[in-house]
Amino acid sequence: MHINSGRDPIAIVGAACRLPGAQSPADLWQIVSGGRDMIGVIPQDRFDIETASGRRRPDVLRGAGGYLDDIAGFDARFFGVTPFEALRMDPQQRLLLEVTWEALDDAGIPAESLAGSETGVYTSLLPSGYWDLLRRSGMYDMHAALGAAVSGIFPGRVSTQLDLRGPSMGVEAACATSLLAVHVACRALWAGEIDLAIVGGANLQIVPDLYFALADAGVLSSSGRCKFGDVSGDGYVRSEGVVALILKPLSRALADGEHPYATILGSAATHDGRTGGSLVAPGLEGHETMLRKAYLDAGVSPGEVDYVEAHGPGTPAGDPTELAALDLVMREGRDPGRRCLVGSLKSNIGHTEFTSGMAGLLKTALALRHRTIPATLHVVEPHAVLRNPAAAVELALLTQDWPEREAPALAGVNSFGMSGTNVHLVLSEAPRPARARRGQTRPSYVLPLSARDPRALDALAGAYADLLETVSENEGPGLHDVCFSAGARRSHHEYRLAAVGDDARSLAASLREFRANGRGDGRSVHAGERRAARRPKVVFVFPGQGGQWAGMGRQLLAAEPVFALRLHECARAVAAELGWSPVDVLLRGERLSRVDEVQPTLWAMQVALAAVWREWGVEPDLLIGHSMGEIAAAVTAGALSVADGAAVVARRSRLLRELRTPGAMWAVALGEEAAQQAIAQAIEEHSGQVSVGVVNSRHSTVLSGDPARLERIVEPLRREGVFCRQVDVDYASHAPQVEPVREALLEALSSVRPGPCAVPIHSSARDRVVDGTELDAGYWFDNLRLPVRFAAACQAALADARPTVFIEMSPHPVLQTALEEEVEAAGANATVVPCLRRDMPDAAALGAALGQAYVLGCRPRWDRVHPGGEFVRLPGYPWQRRRFWPGSATSPVPPEPAREAAPARPGRPDLAALSETELTAVVTDLASQVLAVPGHEIGMDVPLTLLGLDSVLATRFRERVRRELGVDVPVRSLLGPGTLLDLTTELRSAATV
Repeated sequence: MHINSGRDPIAIVGAACRLPGAQSPADLWQIVSGGRDMIGVIPQDRFDIETASGRRRPDVLRGAGGYLDDIAGFDARFFGVTPFEALRMDPQQRLLLEVTWEALDDAGIPAESLAGSETGVYTSLLPSGYWDLLRRSGMYDMHAALGAAVSGIFPGRVSTQLDLRGPSMGVEAACATSLLAVHVACRALWAGEIDLAIVGGANLQIVPDLYFALADAGVLSSSGRCKFGDVSGDGYVRSEGVVALILKPLSRALADGEHPYATILGSAATHDGRTGGSLVAPGLEGHETMLRKAYLDAGVSPGEVDYVEAHGPGTPAGDPTELAALDLVMREGRDPGRRCLVGSLKSNIGHTEFTSGMAGLLKTALALRHRTIPATLHVVEPHAVLRNPAAAVELALLTQDWPEREAPALAGVNSFGMSGTNVHLVLSEAPRPARARRGQTRPSYVLPLSARDPRALDALAGAYADLLETVSENEGPGLHDVCFSAGARRSHHEYRLAAVGDDARSLAASLREFRANGRGDGRSVHAGERRAARRPKVVFVFPGQGGQWAGMGRQLLAAEPVFALRLHECARAVAAELGWSPVDVLLRGERLSRVDEVQPTLWAMQVALAAVWREWGVEPDLLIGHSMGEIAAAVTAGALSVADGAAVVARRSRLLRELRTPGAMWAVALGEEAAQQAIAQAIEEHSGQVSVGVVNSRHSTVLSGDPARLERIVEPLRREGVFCRQVDVDYASHAPQVEPVREALLEALSSVRPGPCAVPIHSSARDRVVDGTELDAGYWFDNLRLPVRFAAACQAALADARPTVFIEMSPHPVLQTALEEEVEAAGANATVVPCLRRDMPDAAALGAALGQAYVLGCRPRWDRVHPGGEFVRLPGYPWQRRRFWPGSATSPVPPEPAREAAPARPGRPDLAALSETELTAVVTDLASQVLAVPGHEIGMDVPLTLLGLDSVLATRFRERVRRELGVDVPVRSLLGPGTLLDLTTELRSAATV
C-alpha cells in the first residue's frame, strides 16, 4: 500500500443522522449489523395518497418507503429562530440544523469554539416541496423564500449561526449530491483553504410530484425493496434521511484528543459524458475512470481494498454497470482468491436519494470502526458478474468480521447521480488509540450540564444519571473523563446545573434528586439560569481573621497540585521570616490562636485558594481585601511578590503579638452612624479610646479600642437586644491602640518594593481603587490603623448594572452575610460564593463553589479543573420540539404584513399617560405579534436580536410601532444591543418631547 504520503488523511471526527429507524449513528449500526429491514409504508401525514389513484402506478404510492418521524417538530428556541420564521423554514433545514449540532457534540467540538474560524460548510438540500405548501397557505414573504425556496441559503444559515468564516455553499448533482459535497470539502481541507468542514445533507418527501414521475418511468421497485445485486431488482424504494459529518485533518484530530470513525485517503468526482448513451443511463467507462482516479489520488492499489459500499439502488441498468466496473478495477493488484466484498445500505433503509452518498459513507465508517462488514439484504439470485468464479467482487451476504491483514483496513464508497455525476471516496480505518488510561482519582468531581430550556436541562440530567450508573472503575468511560468531556468538550447554555460528588453513584443520585425536586440543594447540586449574555463581573474577596479551623486545607494539599504548589511557595517565604511552615501546621491539624500564627497561615491559604480559581479559568475583575486580607489581595494582583507578602504579614503580626497596649474588638449589629451614637452615649469623655474600626455593611460594624470602655458600650446594647460578639483577639486593630507599632512597622517593611497591579484592588483602607505602587510600608500601617470601609468597597463594586459574583477566599465564610446585606440593599444582581466551609470536606466545598460560579455564568477552564481527562462521547442534546406546519392548529398564525401607507388607527394610545406597566404591556403585545411568540415567553431584558428579530422583522416591527403608537423608531436601534425595556424607555421619552 502506497498511501499518498504527502497529504494528511481527512478524519471523520463527528457524525449524526436521522435515517429510517435510526436517530443516531449507534442506531444505524444496530440496524446494519443486525441485518434489519427498516422499510415501512408512506405515512398518511405526508400527502393524500388517494390523489394519486388515477395515476398509472398508484400501487407504488400506497407501498413501501423509509420515512422519518416528526419532520414537523423543531426546537426553534434553541437556535434563536422565531416561530414566525420557523414555520417558513423547510423541515430539511430545521432537521439538518439539529443534526449538525449533534455532529459537533459527537466530535466534542463546542460550537462557540468555532466562532471566527476558517470552517467551511458544504450541504446538499434539494427542493422538498415545502415551498409549495407555503405558497398554498399564502406565505409569500421573504422569510418563506429564504427558508424554503432557495436551498443554497442553508449553508449560510449555519455559517451565520456559528460565526464561521470559511466557504459556505450548497452542492447539487442529483443522487451524487451529498458525497460530492464531501469530496469538495476534502479538497478544501487538503488545499489548506479551511481548517474544519461541516458537511450535511437532507432529503424529505413532502409532496408526491416526483413520485408520480418516477413511478410512471418504472424506476421504483415493484417489490417495495432495494435488491442490490439481485437479478430481480427492478427499481429502488424512496426514503428520507438527514446526515451531518465533521471533517478535519487526521493529525489535528489526534492532537485534539478526538476519536475518528474513519479517515478519507482520497476521492474523485467525474461525469459519464456520453459513455452511458443518454443523460440518465450509467456509463461503464465513466465508472471505471472514476474508480481509477480515486485510488490514484489516495495512493492505494484497488486490489488492497476489502470492501466497497456500492451506490447499489437495485435497478436493472444501474447495478450491472456498477458491478462490472468494480469487477474490472478492483481486480488490479489483488491477490488470487481474495475477493472484494460489496454491499449496499439501501437494502436496509431504502434509497435516501440526495443524502444517500453520505448515508453510505457513515455506514462504511462505522463498519471500519467496528471492523465488521454488514450483510446486504434481499439477494436470492446474484447478477451474472457475481456468479463468475473468476470475479474480483462478491456480495457480502452475511455479516462478518473484517478480513485480517497487517495493513489498516481499506474501503471505498460509491455514489452516482441521474445527471451522470459519479463520486468515489477511499477510506481507511482510523488509528486505534491506546487503551484509555483511567483518569486520575479525585476526592470530588464537578459535572457541568447546560441547556437552552429548563425542560431540556431536566431531561439531560436524567440522561447523564443513566450514563453515570454505567460508569465503572475498569470498563467504559471513567468518571474523570465524563466530567472533563461535559465541561471542556460541550457548549454551555443559559440554563445550567452543576452536580458535585465523590463518585459516579453520588453524582447520579444528585441528578435524580434534582429531577425529583426541580432545584438544586446548594451543596451537591447547583442549578439556575444565566440570563446575561456577558460573563459576570468576578470579585475576589479576601477577609481578615475568623475563618480558620483545625484541619483546613489538608485535603486540597493532597488533591489540588496548584493549591499545594502555591501554598508551599508561601510557606517557604513564611518560614524564612518566622522559622516555621504553615504547611506543617495545616498537616498536623493544629488549632491556631496566636496572631503571628493565624495571620500568616490564613494569608497563605488565601493566596493558594486564589491561585486555584485562576488556574481553573475564573479570573477576577476586581479584588477587595478586608484588613489583613489586603495582603493576599496584593500578592494575587501582582503588586507584591510572595516574599514581600510574607514579610508584611509575618513582621506585622509579630509586632502585634508584642504590642503591650490593651485592646479588644466587638462585632455589633449596628450601622456606622448608630455605632458612633452608641459610643458617644456610653462614654462622653475620652471617646477617642474607642473607634468604629470596621464597617462591614449598613447593619454590621466592629468596635475597636480600650477593653473596659468597650464593655461599657456593649452592655446597654445587649440589654436592648442588639447582637454583640467579642472578636477573638487581644489587640485593637483600626484604632489608636496600634499607634505604638507605627515606627517599628515602617522600619520593618522599608524593604518592601510594590509594583503595579495586574488586577485592580479597591482598598478598604483608603476607600478607592489603588495603584499597586502605593502599597509600601506606609500603606500597610494605614491598613492596620485606619477603619476598614468594606461596605463602601462593596457598594462601589455593585455600582454598575453588571451581574456580579463575589468569591470569598477563606477557609470558612466570614463576610458572606455582610456582602449579602449590601447586595440586597442595592437591589443588585449579585451572589456571594464561599470557597470552603468548616463543615464540608475541602474538595467538596471548593467543587460546590466552582459549580455555583458556573451556574452564575462564569466560564471555567474545565480542562484544568479535570486535568488529564480524555474525550468520551456523551448523551445528546434533548431537543424540545414544537410543531411547525402550514395550517397546523399548533403553528403560529402569520402576522399581518406591514403596509407602508397604512393609516393611523383611531384611538392611538397616549403614551405619556400610560403607566409603566401599561406601556410595557403594549410594547410586549406588538413584539409578540411580529415575532409570533407568546407574550409570556418574551424577556423584557433580553436583546431583541436574541429574541429572533432580524432585519426583515425589524422593518415590520418598526412599521407596527409607527402605525400603532405614532413613534418612528430607527431599524438600526432595534437591531442593536437594546431590549424591550430600552424600547419602552425610548417610546416614553419620545412621547414627552
